[in-house]
Amino acid sequence: MCLAIRKEVGFQTYQQDLAGLTGIPIELALPYKLEEYRKGSGNLGALAAFVNHAGIVCPSVHAPQGRLTDDGFFSWARDVVLFAEAVGARSVVFHPESVRKAERANLQLLAVRRVRELQRETAVRIAIETFGSAKRVLVPEEVGERGLWMVLDTSHVFQDRALDLIRRYHATIAGVHLSEMREDEATGEVRPHMPVEGFGFEVLHLLQEKGWHGTVTLEYLPDYHHRLLPDRQALEGLFPTI
Repeated sequence: MCLAIRKEVGFQTYQQDLAGLTGIPIELALPYKLEEYRKGSGNLGALAAFVNHAGIVCPSVHAPQGRLTDDGFFSWARDVVLFAEAVGARSVVFHPESVRKAERANLQLLAVRRVRELQRETAVRIAIETFGSAKRVLVPEEVGERGLWMVLDTSHVFQDRALDLIRRYHATIAGVHLSEMREDEATGEVRPHMPVEGFGFEVLHLLQEKGWHGTVTLEYLPDYHHRLLPDRQALEGLFPTI
């Protein structure tokens, strides 16, 4: 497996955002809000050129939060995929949006059709991130049952469910966003995207047991971004990477 860190990149700040990361695998997260992405998407070519020239290793790209079922989906999603191809990424991560219960069945058919159409256009894996809410247009098991690529986020589903998804669908898990949902000693609150200290090791051991080869991306809360690089280095020493 490949161990990476998540890195958010702005269209006006990418040189500073990526400074010092040469040779370190990253999941390059494009601007989160679709409107912000659209305003700056003319810079995708320059960003790709910088990534390649600087020797940034980019096994995955995180798409902006656009809806799979909106009419304009292909108008932005295709450009994200072309960018992923340009930087040598193996997968692009998309969020499945929340939908109304009465519309869910029809919208799910539409979402699956669009994901499959986009997948036919590229060798990059079009992957759907896991969310536990039943309001999402595609819940994790539905992604797996339909043979679509999945990105397992271990802070978005309960621990038992995360392990079950690995056991059942490891062959179509393109990547893992690794963190833990647990109490933050600094605040006393249970928070998602906490650093790997316990359950994350269980996830990695199970992936290794299954002979899984993909990208594991450490995704921590901003308060813990200082842990990303040392944690990645420590985990790389414990788990073989390819």
